[in-house]
Amino acid sequence: MANTELEKLKKEIETLRDEINTYIEYPEIFKEELVESSSRIDILINKYIDLSK
Repeated sequence: MANTELEKLKKEIETLRDEINTYIEYPEIFKEELVESSSRIDILINKYIDLSK
């Protein structure tokens, strides 16, 4: 089960990374989206690290 959850988190992280890469092209327009996505990716990475232990 942990492996399934890790894979799910990994996919979510990748999706957020893609979003951030899109937003970063126009940071002044997507400032709020960048902040929100960055916060979400931090949370997911921490969950991933916790589950990996």
